[in-house]
Amino acid sequence: MSVTLLNVLNTVNALGTDASVDANGFLNLQGTPAFKASSINSVVITPYAAEVAQVSTVTIATVTSNALYSLSLICNDTNSGMITSVPLTVTSDSTATNTEIAAAFAAAINSMPELSVTATSSTTLVVTSKAGFPIFTLSTTDAKMTIATSAGTVGVGTGISLIDKYPSTAGYFNAGGFNAAASIVATNNYTQVLISSTTGGSAVILVNVVATNLGDLLGIYGTITALKAGYRAIISAPATTTAAVTVTSGAIALAGGSVTFATLGSESGDFIVIGTDITKITGVTGLAAGFGTLTTAVSAATFKYAAWRNLPL
Repeated sequence: MSVTLLNVLNTVNALGTDASVDANGFLNLQGTPAFKASSINSVVITPYAAEVAQVSTVTIATVTSNALYSLSLICNDTNSGMITSVPLTVTSDSTATNTEIAAAFAAAINSMPELSVTATSSTTLVVTSKAGFPIFTLSTTDAKMTIATSAGTVGVGTGISLIDKYPSTAGYFNAGGFNAAASIVATNNYTQVLISSTTGGSAVILVNVVATNLGDLLGIYGTITALKAGYRAIISAPATTTAAVTVTSGAIALAGGSVTFATLGSESGDFIVIGTDITKITGVTGLAAGFGTLTTAVSAATFKYAAWRNLPL
């Protein structure tokens, strides 16, 4: 399915207004045309994941003089981007030590700067992936050595990778590019939201993972989270009212203003956000009292209220 709309949120407005479903059932995305939420057939949220470098440690378990030691290294060529297979061999001298053998392997690896790994040595050989190329393969059939590996992880949602993925319309020869792509910041990291429609098109929203108000979109109560679950989230912030949760029982108390559970139209399944504490309402017992999922005390503070309702047809 082709991506027809791209929306980049380096900052996030309060109350989920950047991606909210209105009373008429239209999904409104900042900077893009609204479309009917009932035409959505999937919402896929891909959280940002940091790259983790792979580290493989080679231990020379058996030190033998005048012997051949061999490793096989498969990794990227950082110049061409091609997968490169490199056989590595070292022949020990007549006074062999594990330190000498490890150092010889490290020197051989580091003599090829185009490879996406670097090596250090002491009594062992340590091979580490370079930034941008977190995974490689280091193996041996040589019984004189053992290899222990800490797995690498490919990063997801980095600004620099998304700039490559979504071309900008700026400049020449960029038909099919996206106006919003120019707003992707290389040093930012983004959660990616793919919203697919039965009409054949799809919208992508890139949300800066350190943006203030991120939870209003992607928190457990947020507008996008609700949409993924098939609901419309209506978030409000009655500033004159405070809320608290009592110790262990989960009881919610509203005070300090005119807002009540009744005026909020509260239902089980709605959410109250008190600072960084979030409770899902499990019952309403009175105008200013109810129960939620929190079982630890939360001091009274101003709050946000997220009402989850069925999508308008």
